Amino acid sequence: MMTNKGVKLPAPGSPEAPKYWAYEVGGELAPAIGRLLNGAALSEHDITLIREYCRQWIASPVWDLAPKADATHAATLAMLRASVDGLVSAGRIRMWIRCAEDEGIDPL
Repeated sequence: MMTNKGVKLPAPGSPEAPKYWAYEVGGELAPAIGRLLNGAALSEHDITLIREYCRQWIASPVWDLAPKADATHAATLAMLRASVDGLVSAGRIRMWIRCAEDEGIDPL
């Protein structure tokens, strides 16, 4: 079982587990994440892949069980989930990821 800043995650095969980008088998997401991490330009396809990755990551019910799952956490989690559609640029993706990390939800 992996941990993500104190949250016990279900086994990777569980339907409730957030699926980590490094284990994606399609071959397109890892290079897109690499470009994001290295500050390279992202194509529209890269942005779409990363947005969909972030969507499945933040949709996992495991984040509702975080050790600090209070009203503030719930509101931030709801905002992160609702704002995924707005991840239309590298800048917005980076801001979203920083917000998730601040909440103890590290998608990268």
